[in-house]
Amino acid sequence: MYFQYILKTRNKESVMKFLNTEWKNLIMANYEVDKALLETYVPAGCELDLFKGKALVSVVAFEFSKTRICGVPMPFYRNFPEINLRIYVKRNVDGVTRRGVVFIKEIIAHKLPAWIANMVFRENFHVMPVSCNVDGQRIKYRWGEGNQLAANLNNELESWKEGSEEKFIGDNFWAYKKVNSNKTLEFEVIHRQWKMRKLENSKLEASIDFADLYGAEFGAAIADFGDKPTSVFFVDGSEVEVTVPRKLKTI
Repeated sequence: MYFQYILKTRNKESVMKFLNTEWKNLIMANYEVDKALLETYVPAGCELDLFKGKALVSVVAFEFSKTRICGVPMPFYRNFPEINLRIYVKRNVDGVTRRGVVFIKEIIAHKLPAWIANMVFRENFHVMPVSCNVDGQRIKYRWGEGNQLAANLNNELESWKEGSEEKFIGDNFWAYKKVNSNKTLEFEVIHRQWKMRKLENSKLEASIDFADLYGAEFGAAIADFGDKPTSVFFVDGSEVEVTVPRKLKTI
């Protein structure tokens, strides 16, 4: 297969871009859970990244736009919404901390991009109905059986505030995939510094069945902290490049 050929023949130190796209209209809903639940998802060579001692998971709803694979426009599916559940990890490289995410489950409505992502990035993509509607200052995502995130965007865009939960959640540029107990994939997510809108004073509609979507353990873990997000905010997004995943030497 063409994509397998790319992975096998590229230089080990290359930073070839596999995915070029635009991520836009992101809503990030963030929840505290017991960190013991998340430890099993941490890839080899990484450690769980905590915000002021708290373990956080995020439901992120956003739109893909103008998607290209290896510089070639993706056939049929260049624009589509995605919903993902992710956790936060970090990795030390020559004294520098790389902060990144691990995707627990990603949901889109189309089989082809899900197949490509599962094959190349070894991710956990699932296919189910997903829709996004943007009408002026109102944005609404719906997926599966009645799950939704919707908000009225009344506030102005602003930069990340140092030390804030929003910056911890939204300002990272690496992603990791646990292949097995001693094998990890790392890929870089390259984009400009994003800006955000706080949603505390906006009408927010959040209805997510964590147990149905992500399993009983996640449902119980979210319920243990009251089913309420610690923060929810909007991110503008930008053009994004994702590198071909690199195998880490963890032993």
